[in-house]
Amino acid sequence: MQEAPKTFFERLKFIGPSVVVTGSVVGSGSIVMTPLLGAAAGFMLLWWLLLSMWSKPIIQAEIARYVVVTKKTFLEAFADMPGFKTSIQGKTTSWLVWFMFIGVIPSIAGMGGLAGAVAEAGNTMFPFLTVEIWVVISCLITWILLYFGSYKSLEKTLLVMVLFFSFMTMIIAIAMQSTDYQVSAEQVSSGLTFSFPSGYLPLALAVFGFTGISYGEIMAYTYWCLEKGYAENSGNNVEETKHWIKTMQTDVWVTVFFITLGTLPFFFLGAGVLYNIPELQQSLATSSFWDIDVISSLQNMFSLVLGGWAKWLFIILAFFVLFSTLLSGTAAFTRTISDYLISMGLVKEQANTRKKLIKLIAFLIPFLSGLFYFVLPNPFTLLLIAGIWAAMGLPIVNIGALYLVNKLEPELQPKVTTKLILWGSLVLQLSMAVLIIDDILLAF
Repeated sequence: MQEAPKTFFERLKFIGPSVVVTGSVVGSGSIVMTPLLGAAAGFMLLWWLLLSMWSKPIIQAEIARYVVVTKKTFLEAFADMPGFKTSIQGKTTSWLVWFMFIGVIPSIAGMGGLAGAVAEAGNTMFPFLTVEIWVVISCLITWILLYFGSYKSLEKTLLVMVLFFSFMTMIIAIAMQSTDYQVSAEQVSSGLTFSFPSGYLPLALAVFGFTGISYGEIMAYTYWCLEKGYAENSGNNVEETKHWIKTMQTDVWVTVFFITLGTLPFFFLGAGVLYNIPELQQSLATSSFWDIDVISSLQNMFSLVLGGWAKWLFIILAFFVLFSTLLSGTAAFTRTISDYLISMGLVKEQANTRKKLIKLIAFLIPFLSGLFYFVLPNPFTLLLIAGIWAAMGLPIVNIGALYLVNKLEPELQPKVTTKLILWGSLVLQLSMAVLIIDDILLAF
């Protein structure tokens, strides 16, 4: 029996799910959406970015708490939500699960945007291969890695990518402070005034959906916790389960640390550098907003700070970071979609059904992602669609977290202060939605 770690340093040895999730989050959100938000509004929406990164981990941790205690999958847990339910082949499922299942479509569209962004970076490095060929190559490599890989190999692969990414962003952030684009305390404080320019609503919503951890990653995180073995053999030992919960919480804070480390520098580069490029500013403020050439626009962050040679540093970095997001996001889909099909009764579970579905979906998701790109060959638009949907789904997952933790035995429930934070997070999300709608109505 694998005993739960008892000390903080012992718990650090068991981190892993956070690495996989970070590989998914620190990519399209950090390297694409975040700097473009800074380029559009300057430092004005720094508070919005911080809210996105820091308000969602509590939801992640509390849903994972329920999964660690009950050993249920995410969808098995949410199938018990009150309200309208369906029953197919003996599997009862709530309306909320069906709502999230619909979200698979815009999410796969976002994966198509990622494949396109990876392809643009690959085409810049090796232009003798067209963007379309690079899309096919990136999707094919993703399928091969997932078909023949395992959780452990995925974790190790993404750990290298995440550490490399975090190290490089720190170097660029430090280098930026010795140039004309250095970030001042006044600029940072101006970004904490809680103003919200409604003209950038689609981009701001996509950033909220993609930066930090979205409801898709919250869902995926629970599967990685189960595969990592958190509380696998704890049985009914309450104290042992509590130690595993603390291990999971440590892992969540590692996620927050890496996401913040990998995201803030890119916002500063966007707000401090790209905001001063008139052509990009005009594109973000007009209808051409939807037609931005992602890689060629963003490489200015590095080349204007470090010199022309840094264009290639950015492109290489972007290629690996975006590919890590494509890989980890697709890996999450193999688990979540398999669980959707089984928990909703659409596929009858037998011996090895999940393993077979995971192998099949490991092919289907890259294939459909590539197909989305060929139908709409605009990475930025595809990422916006997925990001906006992710932002819309978060309050519902927050409600689910509040409902589930109250079903646990009293000694395994979170503290009252944690529950109050969950309620505060929900009120904040709903309040922001009302303010945004009000802002839009005032604009007419």
